[in-house]
Amino acid sequence: MAEQKLSTAEILAKLRASKPSTSADATAAPVAESASAPVAEAIAVSAVEAPAPKASPAAKPGSPADVLAAIRAQAAAKGGSAPAAKPATPKPGATSDILAAIRAGKGGAAASEVNASAPKATPAKSVAAASSGAPKPSVEEMLKAVRGGAASVAPMGESAKPVLPPLPVKPVAAKDKKVAIERRSFVAICFSPLVIAFGSMAATSLLWVLDLARFMFPNVLVEPPTKFKIGSLSDYPLGTVSTKWLAARGIWIVHTDQYKGKNLIYALASVCTHLGCTPNWLEGEQKYKCPCHGSGFYVTGINFEGPAPRPLERVGIRVAPDGMLEVDKSVKFQEEMGQWQDPNSFVDATLA
Repeated sequence: MAEQKLSTAEILAKLRASKPSTSADATAAPVAESASAPVAEAIAVSAVEAPAPKASPAAKPGSPADVLAAIRAQAAAKGGSAPAAKPATPKPGATSDILAAIRAGKGGAAASEVNASAPKATPAKSVAAASSGAPKPSVEEMLKAVRGGAASVAPMGESAKPVLPPLPVKPVAAKDKKVAIERRSFVAICFSPLVIAFGSMAATSLLWVLDLARFMFPNVLVEPPTKFKIGSLSDYPLGTVSTKWLAARGIWIVHTDQYKGKNLIYALASVCTHLGCTPNWLEGEQKYKCPCHGSGFYVTGINFEGPAPRPLERVGIRVAPDGMLEVDKSVKFQEEMGQWQDPNSFVDATLA
């Protein structure tokens, strides 16, 4: 059966009850006085309870493990008494002190006492102690280095606003070049052979459709009415040839008494009986002269020179109920056929 472990109070009581003349007591007293109470108790407990282990060859000299091993070896050589040599005073709060206090049975209370007595190391010092090389820069310095020193570290509780890089500016030259390329591409597409061919086909089809639509409507020749009024008898004095209606209606109004000695008013068509040209009335020569082939006609309309084979034609004329002269071009009268004797071919001025 394993030996029952003693409490810290019992160990201290046994140490104090031992004789002061022994060498072990003389050496243990200064150690207990110089060390702190928790550390001294832990060393005493370790010296009494634990057997003397052999020094580990891998342990480094001067470490807490070496000191404890030396104390235990001296205590075993002198029969369990305290070591004669004064061990190096361990730093309060070291790992070995905490382990020794736990082994002594204090548990969480001893550990809290040791931690309370040990000075707390600042985070910067702990990082510097843990690093074997040069001290590492702080978080603020690293943030400043990343941001280029442009923005400072935001205080606690405030979120730092991210610094966005400026948007890249597109070069104007590239944009203009792109627009020029698009314009050239559009022009090239418009004047490509395929587009020209389809455009010509579409235009031809459109013309065919328009011709078909025009074919659906018949040709209608709009002409002025054949019957129209030319004024009263007093507008045409005796011995005159009026050209007032030559351009608009294509007739001459003649008032003469040279045809068979009768005072007549009639209308002559201004169409040459040779090839259909329009003769001119020559007032000085008192004749109608065709400019095409030289045919000549008297004031009465009878032909006398040139290739014209027959006299000019008369059109219908009468006195309307309102007393105005009315011409009807739908009726023609020829002299060689004896039609000039028809009363519808002239108006007798003596009767009117």
